Amino acid sequence: MLKRKRPNSSERRKGNVLSIAVISLAVLSVIVFASLDGARERVIEQRTSGLAFTAELAAQSAVELQIARFNEAMRLASTSNPWELIDRTDTNPHTGPGGYTHLAQGVELRDFSGDVYAEYDLFVDVETTGPTRRHVTIVGHAYVPTKQAFADGARNSARHDASTVIEISFRGGEVFDYAYFINHWGWFFGDSITANGSVRSNGIFGFGGYKPTVNGSPRYQGANGHKLLGYLDDNQDGVTDGSDGGVYSGLEVDGEQNVRGMGGLSKNQHIVGPAVMPNLSNMSVYEGMAIDKSGSISIGSQTLVSGVLGDDAGEKQHLYLNGTSTNPIVLDGPVVVRGSVIIGGKVTGQGSIYAGGNVYIAKNLEYVNGPSTVRPASNDQATVEAWRQNALDRDSLGLFAREHIVIGDYTHSWWQHYVGQWVNDPNNESKEDAGIDGVQNTRKGPDGILGTADDDVLEGDGVWTVSRYTAEDAANGLIPDGYSVGDVIPGSGEDIDGDGAYDGRTQMSEFELPASLNPQNWAGLNTSYSNFKDIATVEISRIDGALYTNHTLGALLVHSGGTVQFNGSIVSRNEAIVYSANGVQMNHDERLTGRGSAESGFETPVTWDPVRVVHQEQGSILPSGTSHDPSLIASHYTSGN
Repeated sequence: MLKRKRPNSSERRKGNVLSIAVISLAVLSVIVFASLDGARERVIEQRTSGLAFTAELAAQSAVELQIARFNEAMRLASTSNPWELIDRTDTNPHTGPGGYTHLAQGVELRDFSGDVYAEYDLFVDVETTGPTRRHVTIVGHAYVPTKQAFADGARNSARHDASTVIEISFRGGEVFDYAYFINHWGWFFGDSITANGSVRSNGIFGFGGYKPTVNGSPRYQGANGHKLLGYLDDNQDGVTDGSDGGVYSGLEVDGEQNVRGMGGLSKNQHIVGPAVMPNLSNMSVYEGMAIDKSGSISIGSQTLVSGVLGDDAGEKQHLYLNGTSTNPIVLDGPVVVRGSVIIGGKVTGQGSIYAGGNVYIAKNLEYVNGPSTVRPASNDQATVEAWRQNALDRDSLGLFAREHIVIGDYTHSWWQHYVGQWVNDPNNESKEDAGIDGVQNTRKGPDGILGTADDDVLEGDGVWTVSRYTAEDAANGLIPDGYSVGDVIPGSGEDIDGDGAYDGRTQMSEFELPASLNPQNWAGLNTSYSNFKDIATVEISRIDGALYTNHTLGALLVHSGGTVQFNGSIVSRNEAIVYSANGVQMNHDERLTGRGSAESGFETPVTWDPVRVVHQEQGSILPSGTSHDPSLIASHYTSGN
């Protein structure tokens, strides 16, 4: 039998130390490996987080790129068919579930080295929500580093989905939200000028040393019948009590300390971006509207316009309208006159007249059954809406000229002298060499100092700077029907009036009648006249209606001992309004607020609104198997998942 020797105390101590060392080493190994595993997991977690963030940015980029393409489509669109390029992106005629178009697949995103770091798919759904707007859903699916890697379950891959709904609107221009709007500099040079309603210019709004009165009124995002939608808290006081409105300028309010009324308060003097003026260079969109709505104008038993005047062979191009108390001008919806229009006297009904030439207001122009008061009693929303409801079916008139608006007898020596002075004043430049901002006399930039970085160097350089349709536009389907590569893009660059042709300074000769005054040239004229002065006067005290011109509004108004009233709106690119009276009062027709009210007859000229984001959703991952099925995509995003 083998006998085991019992260790002595010294040996026992050595054995214990060895055992402890072995155990400690084992524990240390466990700690080290656990730490390494934790670090590895953290690295993987961080890497995964980085991949997910990259995928998120890629998905958002896909959506933003498509929004940019829609903005480009709006810029290149023709007013005769404004939705053509936008609707063309969605080839699936259905909307909602099953209505998405797979617009792009496997689009690669590359870094500065040219390496692919992500891919995306893009889906769109264009929904028509009325003749003036579209709701567009854009869905981007992004994969990092590639779609195939994610499908294969690669560990270093990620995916992110982004969905955005935008609203694109082509509707009545916001310029009609003001008693007075000018694309140039605003000039209220007179102590006796009163604006009851807000005023705005895309250039400087100047008051000089004068003390006019501006009693502004709030703006709204839109309207539905008599209801106003989306009160704009422009003075940012946190309340919607009707105290908003005032003076708006694209550059500067000059002489603001002299202004009386609420527009004299600093909180009601606003520097804002430019408001886009509608473009009447292509009248076909309005001709279509006039025909669709069976618009007409009559006096007594005689119908003078049915839809469009001048579109039929042998039809007269110009229109003469003289309304009396017994036989007023009767309006029924929108009409288009391809030539010029002479109008004066009494008018009733509701309608808008689009003129391809000039509009001549020869004498007083007054509603027979206008609103009971020219303005609401106060500016709070409830009072304004009550006024709008009471005025909804009252007389209304829109006078919209592609060329000029001429008020008063332009052949009168006073008219020629005083209006001519202002038309030819260097401060009232009108030629299409206005530079980047489209506003003349801003070459020095916002700082007012020539030779600094903010100078508008294109203004006055003698070059008509515009954009033209390119071969790339053609390849991307962005050239509207009727246009070709190399054609000027209407409204681009310095093409201020959007007609695709250069226009110099307004000449006084442009105010002259386009044809002699006889029944052969003018529908509605039963007698020949030798001169315009035979049917016109400078003694004018009242004009009811919304006025718009793509060019210059020239006027001489004489009303000794009284006040001249404009009841509606004044919208022009340039203006030369001269008066001899105790004062001029501009009363904004609140039926125009919120972009005009078709229900009250104001079919105002239309333009694009900035794209508005209605809804955004990030990271709502689609269930497996849905990435190529538009109906499942739509169902997923509309079900609140």
